[in-house]
Amino acid sequence: MLEKIKNALFRFMNGRYGTDALNNFLLFASLAVLLINTLTFKSVFLGLLGDVLIFGSLFRTLSRNIWKRQKENIKFMELTRPVRSAFSLIKKNAGDKEHKYFSCPHCHQTVRVPRGHGKIEITCPRCKTTFERKS
Repeated sequence: MLEKIKNALFRFMNGRYGTDALNNFLLFASLAVLLINTLTFKSVFLGLLGDVLIFGSLFRTLSRNIWKRQKENIKFMELTRPVRSAFSLIKKNAGDKEHKYFSCPHCHQTVRVPRGHGKIEITCPRCKTTFERKS
């Protein structure tokens, strides 16, 4: 019985877009908006906004226009790149006690340098730009 349901779901989703980073963002944003609305404002507008975000995520998941959904996700990833790279540097710096990570101001390449050497001049291996940072 469970195998029949699983096969039916696979057949239904065949040719549909599925989920991606933009869908995950829309889903978590809708949950956050609905939670804030429930705990504080009880606003019709916030409730409607949360519902629209959920339905947008569901629409994208079930869409058969895969090319258009991929273009939307690529645009979303381009727009969020600075935020994601900043969090990536924070995560790398917190996890590595022997090295410090910096982003090249010219080409945004991540550069790793040893900690505890004071103010040093760093040369980017990709674009050869030099910049000073405290290690």
